[in-house]
Amino acid sequence: MKIRFNKRMRYSLLLLAILLASGGWIVVVRMGNGPLIAAITLILFCGFLASPRIPRSVGLMFVLLIGLIFVVSFMQDFTIDDKELFVILKALIALFACIHFKRSGLDFRELFVDVMYYTAIASLVLYPLVYVAPGIARFIDGEYSTVFGLLYVRSSDLERFHHYRNQGFFWEAGVYGVMLTLAYTYNVLKFRKRPSAVFLLAAITTQSMGALSILFPFAGFCYIYARQPKVAKLLAGTVVVLVVLGVSAPGIFGDAFSVLFGRNLQNDASILVRINDLTLGLRAASDSLLLGRPSGDMDAYNALALDEFGYVKVEDSGISNSLTWLVYKYGVPVALMYCLVLWIRVRKDFGSLAPLVFLVFSGLMMIEPLGVSIFMFMLLGYRDGIEVETETQEMLADAPHAALGTPVPATSGV
Repeated sequence: MKIRFNKRMRYSLLLLAILLASGGWIVVVRMGNGPLIAAITLILFCGFLASPRIPRSVGLMFVLLIGLIFVVSFMQDFTIDDKELFVILKALIALFACIHFKRSGLDFRELFVDVMYYTAIASLVLYPLVYVAPGIARFIDGEYSTVFGLLYVRSSDLERFHHYRNQGFFWEAGVYGVMLTLAYTYNVLKFRKRPSAVFLLAAITTQSMGALSILFPFAGFCYIYARQPKVAKLLAGTVVVLVVLGVSAPGIFGDAFSVLFGRNLQNDASILVRINDLTLGLRAASDSLLLGRPSGDMDAYNALALDEFGYVKVEDSGISNSLTWLVYKYGVPVALMYCLVLWIRVRKDFGSLAPLVFLVFSGLMMIEPLGVSIFMFMLLGYRDGIEVETETQEMLADAPHAALGTPVPATSGV
């Protein structure tokens, strides 16, 4: 049987490669991102040369953000090291990718929903097989095993939780949870193409405390808002109050998470480091708020971490919280510009629901250091020039179907 790759399939594979470079198994199999990123760059550059037309595919504010990152990186020590250059390179690759997709007439955000939908189905099929037939998972090293290269599991999860977590082809279950939440959001509020129950089921199997604590309240809001907008807004306000109370009363907050996820906020090293990356990272950045610090400079963070918690981070470990990392590494102006570009993105895509989606996306940035990945740069930079405020309201009318996983009836284009 001959398989024909049409344009949509080819661009979906390109997007899959970009997702792999942004947080996929290329890290897990210890190959490094260099060869894959080089291949992506070559494809995009050849596509760029193939057509004389250069569509306006990225927003001006995104270009200013990248320019500001370049200027700040240089002013820190009047040079740009390999890590800083790599961030700028990923932004340029994202720019070429946006041009490439714009020329194709295919919205890469819609393709992202499709790619995540089919990878979610694959993971939901393969994940139970790890328990039914453990030998199907091929051992890679002391940490990872894989099932046909489509699903990866970690022995450390089995030791800590007595079961595996579904991480798809990403390096960690939390990253997979972030991507599923992004896909769910675009599926329910913008494209309405796939049964969203698939995204929710896959997210449950990740057992990512951070992602699920954002995804499921948001999914509940979308479902209720489509039927009772006032009730949904009241509930959303209540949740905000509860979160504030939880922060001020960590004992209650911790008990709730222990019941829901079986993880103790006080004794879980992974949670402790993530919380410290937020709080200690911001405190450590207080003496360099304008320009941040050169790459690898963890002295300020480590001084606080060692004094208060008895540990230090190695030079290459960095800060797992993307927003805090931006403040620590590049300073407040870059972090504020990043948030502004993110706001512009969600304002164009989700209209009147932009404040809520902005909080959701910002929360996802708190989970893993994905803020300067190629895919996130594409999402921030892509310019479609279409305002969707009125369209979003119509889409929400069908959100109950999407949230429950039932197909949405097609509307007439007349």
